[in-house]
Amino acid sequence: MAENSSGSYRLWTWVALFIAAGFPAVILRFSGIHLPAPLAALLFGLGIVGGAFLLSWAAEVAQLDVSASLAIAVLALIAILPEYAIEAVLASQAGASFNPEAPAITDAMARVAANVTGANRLLIGLGWSAVILIYWLKRKQPLDMRGFMTLELPVLAIATLLTLVIFITQQVHMILAAVLIGLYLFYLWASSKRESEEPDLIGVAALLGSLKTGHRRAWVIFLFVYAAAIILVAAEPFVEGLVMSGERLGIDEFILIQWLAPLASESPEIIIAVLFTLRANPVAGLTTLISSEVNQLTLLIGSMVLIFSFASPGVPLSFPLDDRQSIEFLLTSAMSVFAILLIAPRIITWKAGAVLLVTFVAHLFFTDPQMRLYFAYGFFALGGVLVLMNWRRVRYIVGNGME
Repeated sequence: MAENSSGSYRLWTWVALFIAAGFPAVILRFSGIHLPAPLAALLFGLGIVGGAFLLSWAAEVAQLDVSASLAIAVLALIAILPEYAIEAVLASQAGASFNPEAPAITDAMARVAANVTGANRLLIGLGWSAVILIYWLKRKQPLDMRGFMTLELPVLAIATLLTLVIFITQQVHMILAAVLIGLYLFYLWASSKRESEEPDLIGVAALLGSLKTGHRRAWVIFLFVYAAAIILVAAEPFVEGLVMSGERLGIDEFILIQWLAPLASESPEIIIAVLFTLRANPVAGLTTLISSEVNQLTLLIGSMVLIFSFASPGVPLSFPLDDRQSIEFLLTSAMSVFAILLIAPRIITWKAGAVLLVTFVAHLFFTDPQMRLYFAYGFFALGGVLVLMNWRRVRYIVGNGME
């Protein structure tokens, strides 16, 4: 009994800490206090991290009280709210900086591409690999996902192929944006038709889920509203803080936006996926991250065009890209192609996780566009080798995995 009480106290302490993590962001935003850009970015980023954790816990617990179809639609949106809030700020700034009569790629437009490509590669290179490797370290056996990801993986493959068009045309066309959003809506609809399962809650989510119904629902509503408010308050000054930090420290703002912004918004999701893995539920951990990858390759890319158009003259516009940004999208597509083929058999060994992690870390050290292009070709080549070694990998994408 004492052990359970101690465990509950520790979990409630975490809830209090992440609620408090949002206080500095609110105070800074509305008090007029000015701090050095790196410190301001850190505090606003802390608010986003805290809000993302609270959202993740609330979303898990909400599955106990919301119908299956509504839960899938709402929770899928909630999962990407932190990243979406940052992307919305960047896309709005990009639209405001763009002049259709004298079209030129602005710095603000480059940041949008940096954020969305970094977010997708971070999930694969850091998130997927973490789940795979931690499961192997814990169990010393491959991760068996056969029979799972039968919807997520095919939809992710389609979204990945569609994003290749971005590199070819050097723009995110309005039609492509509409197709990607349509694919996302199809994914939600197809998900709602699947048989629902009792959620497997762990940690803070399990603690909240054990409360009486009225108290549980009150906590879920409070966490949703509070976390969303903190994220919306912190998103814009966080982005501005990163940009100013880059200018003052002499660091390429493209790289800062590409990695620090997604790291702040997505680290809670990756950590929760790792916790699922440590609690012997790696299937839930990896499936959650792959589902988020689907959301980001469809809704996030599609909506950036809509926000960009709305913030510019208010007329439908495609999102133009320069060579560097186009290559970043190609690299993202190439990494996704390779990763999908790597896990398609659904029997995932530690070697797959190690390859994803090593290649992800390796490409971080090469920021020159030409080197990034070579890395993209390298990922495509590795994917080709996988298919040559076992052509059934392509078939496994739309099936249950190897028999």
